[in-house]
This record gives sequence, structure tokens and C-alpha cells, in this order.
Amino acid sequence: MIKPFFPVILGTITLIACTPSSKRDANIEKKTENQYTLFKPVAPVDDTQELILPEGFDYNILFSEGDTVETSVGLGLAKANHDLIIYLPINGSAEHGHLYVSHETLTADPITGDGGGATIVEIKKENGKWKTIGIKKNVDFSSVGGTVYNCGGTITPKGTILTGEELFPDSEKKLLDKKFKSLKGMNGLSLTENFGWMVEVDPVSGKAIQKIYNFGRYTHEDAFCTPNGKTIYLTDDHYPAVFFKFECEQPNDYSKGQLYAYKQSTDGNSGEWIALPMDLKSLVNAREVAIRLGATMFVRLEWIKEYDGKLYISETGNDSTDFSLWIKKGGSIPAYLESKKYAEGKYHDPFGGILEFDIKTNRMREFLAGGPIEKDGGHFSSPDGLFIANIRNNPYLIISEDLTGLSQGRVSATAEKNGWIINEIYFLDLTLKNPTRNDLLRFAVAPRGCETTGSYFTPDGKTYFVNIQHPDKENPVPFNKSTTIAIQGF
Repeated sequence: MIKPFFPVILGTITLIACTPSSKRDANIEKKTENQYTLFKPVAPVDDTQELILPEGFDYNILFSEGDTVETSVGLGLAKANHDLIIYLPINGSAEHGHLYVSHETLTADPITGDGGGATIVEIKKENGKWKTIGIKKNVDFSSVGGTVYNCGGTITPKGTILTGEELFPDSEKKLLDKKFKSLKGMNGLSLTENFGWMVEVDPVSGKAIQKIYNFGRYTHEDAFCTPNGKTIYLTDDHYPAVFFKFECEQPNDYSKGQLYAYKQSTDGNSGEWIALPMDLKSLVNAREVAIRLGATMFVRLEWIKEYDGKLYISETGNDSTDFSLWIKKGGSIPAYLESKKYAEGKYHDPFGGILEFDIKTNRMREFLAGGPIEKDGGHFSSPDGLFIANIRNNPYLIISEDLTGLSQGRVSATAEKNGWIINEIYFLDLTLKNPTRNDLLRFAVAPRGCETTGSYFTPDGKTYFVNIQHPDKENPVPFNKSTTIAIQGF
């Protein structure tokens, strides 16, 4: 058995103290151009094999794929494709805690487990620099038949972790061909039906608790839990994608409750929640059931975060999405997407953008569209990972890119010609009214080939953890493999 990873989990980590709207508006009026500037934004570049940060910032490596990890059956090598990060403070400390890091993989490994997974790393800040403590721990998913492609997720109000299974296999043959031995169907589900769920993990024991069938089976990306433990909002990284929520009968109890799918009003100013059938057969096909009942369809919903009663959702976009068949089945199109229609039932949205959902009114709108950044010639495209942090008493939305393509200006002409994938990280001041792309502050340009993801801050807002996922293997060390880093300078 794995020894407990740490003795006490301290529940929800709160980084944002909401400011009344009247005070925020007053603050906006008082701002000068440079009053809240955290850093001098970095310029866009054609290519880099290093991590480019603003002057005054530095980083150190905490965890890389291939590091030694402790498992229930001995020592193994940590998996790749680091995705979700959650900082779990020890005794409330912003300088000593654990990092929970998920792995968006589908690999065969008899030691760390077939499929996906996660790792827990103890870290501590000493003499101004972060270091790891002891051996890294592999999370055990064997009790739920294994897990695959662990992507985003969140910490719940009761201190457990939700991790989403993304890109689940659509045939048993694909799993058997990879010679997986530990993955299996559970509770009457077939081998393939056992994947595509939100999985609950106990970070104290380092073991999976359950696959939450009541949340539905689809391309799980991320989740947001309300502080009272009653409601969980869930995103679907697919096209068509559906926006879901689950209402618990009792706080923090996912065994009883109701799953809903969002349907926007015709004018786009409100919406309703459609109750879905709660039998297992329907939950296995939750997206299709939702669309047949009239759910609104989106273009790949990614991460989701909350500030001041609004949910901010990254919609990563797609060059061309044909909703024709799904419209005939009953699905509806959000009002903001109609401006991107180029043929009957077909939509062109290569840059994606940030959506804003008002919890009180059910209004879903496009908050910030992707596209060219006029002030410096760069481009904001394919938003994916999100985080909201309070830094120097100001809320910022931190946005990571994960490009869906290189054409149409998503990278420079030189990068497109050479096939260089260059993603960036942006900060956006959330007190700004009606922000534009020119308000984005480019914080980082990531090494060639990688997706930046898992953004998470310590509670004091002074350390930023982020993953460099699947960079080009030709990059110089350390960015030739997936790694988790700590960035300081705030």
C-alpha cells in the first residue's frame, strides 16, 4: 500500500476576495496606464526553444517526465504530458505544500498503471527558491479500472480532486492493441464505456475514490464547484460541445442529484437548464442525449473559472465546424456564433475566445474574441488553460494557448512556413470594462511545440506554477520533455 501522502488536507483554496462592483468601478476610474502593470509584456517571436519571460522573472524545474515515482508496487518512472496542477498547502502555507499534477496520456505501464494518471509532489520554498521534498508519489487509479487522458479538473469544497478523462478510446480494439492489462470495465460498463468520466481522487491516500457517473460521460475538460458544494459546472472539449451542470441533493454528495445541459435563449440574453435522464444508459451518451433535447452547441469548451458571479470559459475554436447533422437532431447554436457562419450549419472560428456565463441570468456571451493584437502584431488564439489569481490586490485572468493550427495568422508567416508551434501565456485585468485583445499582457512565450497548461498560483500570489506539456524533443534541456516549473518575480 502507498503511505498517506500528507496528513491533512485543508479544503478549498481561495485566491480571490471579491470586491463589490461599486468599489471596482471606482477603482477603474482611478487607474492610470501603468498603475497596475505587473511586468513589461514580452514581444511576439517567430520561434523559441526556450521559455521567454519578462525581465525580473525566473523559474526553476520541479518535476519532469521520467522522474522516479513511488507506486503501490515499487518504483517507476513518471508519465508525460503534465496537464492539471493544484497546489495543496500544508498548514495553510504559501511556501510549503504539495502539487497534484495530472498526465494526459494513454500509455501502457505495469508499474505506474496503464492509461493516464497523476503524480503528487511535495515542494518547499527555502532561501527564496522552490525545491522538492522526498520522493514523488504516483496516484493509484486501479480501484476504478484505471483512467485515461487525465486533463483538467479542480479541487472540491471537501478537499478531494476532480480529474477529467479526455479523448477516451471509441473502440475496445484500440485499447487491446496497446496491450493494456490493467484497464477494465466496472459496474457493468464495457471496457470503452469505463472511460470518459470525471474521476474523484483522495489526495491524502493518493487513490481514486470513484468515477462519477452522474456527471455524464463525454470529453471532460474541466469543472468548477460552487463553494457551498451544491453545484458543479462541467465543460466538454468537443465539437459539438455541450455545457453541463450537476446539482447535488446534498452538498458535496455526487451520488444523488440532477445533471443538466444548457440551452441559450434565442436572443442570447438568457437561457435555461434542461434536465437530462439519469439512467446509466443515457449518462453514457450524455452529449447526444442533451443535443436531442435541444442543448446549445459550442466549439470545444476548455477550462472554466469563476470571478464575481461570472464563469469564464475558454472556447478553443476550430477552423471549420459542421453542425448541420446535430441541428437536425435538435441542437441549437449560440447567438454569438452566428457572426461566424459561412454556410448553412457551418461555422468558421479558428481563433476561439473567452466566453462569459452569468450564473444569475444564464446569459452566455463572447467576452473576448481571439484574433490579431493590433498593438504589437501578435495573435491571441486557441485559449485553453485558465486561472484567476489576486496579485497585488488586483484580479487577473491567466490564459494559456494551445493552437489548433498554424494558418490564418495564428503564428507568424515564418513560423507557419517552418511548422513551428509557438504558444503564449497572457494576463488580463478583470476589472477592465469590455476588454479588447490590446488589453492582454503577454507574460510568456513557450518553447517550441509545447502547450502551456495547469496554471496555478500560491495563495499569496507570489509563485506561479505551470506545465510545459509535450514540447519538441529537439529542444535543449530542460524543455525537451514535459515539465512542471515554478515562476517567481511577482
